[in-house]
Amino acid sequence: MLTSAFAGCSAQSDVPMGMVRASNEIVDYDLFVPDEWTVDLTGGAVSAVRGEGDNTNISMMVWNLPHVDTTLADWWETYRAEFDMIFTEFTPESTETTMLDGAAANKYVYTAKLADTTYRYTQIAAIRRGSVYLMTMTELADIDKKTAEEHQKDLGDILEFFRWR
Repeated sequence: MLTSAFAGCSAQSDVPMGMVRASNEIVDYDLFVPDEWTVDLTGGAVSAVRGEGDNTNISMMVWNLPHVDTTLADWWETYRAEFDMIFTEFTPESTETTMLDGAAANKYVYTAKLADTTYRYTQIAAIRRGSVYLMTMTELADIDKKTAEEHQKDLGDILEFFRWR
């Protein structure tokens, strides 16, 4: 279990035991994923995939906000409006307030169909320094309960060790 926080880190590294760094020096946060995940920094977002036949992935994207007084609710309304152009069969599951390393955040869970496949999205959004930070976990919607629980545990570990710089 990874709840020992950074206690298991070596003096040479701030990477928690059992995790790998998924972020780079360009971004202003540290994102760690379980060490069996495969990190991908080649695209426009920080991301990692679970692998071994499981294409569940996590990504982190950042957008500058158009106005300094934009709230998460305002941002979500604009962001959500774009879903109709991308998805079919969009179904919200839950919305709740949470924290992302001390920053107020919202967690949005929904399913949506893209082409012929239905996915479950868990998104955690936080506003910091005039930008919205969006962490997204994407998984197949029709996975078995055990796999879904493993994904939620991984996401819990990812969120536990996320740090702003």
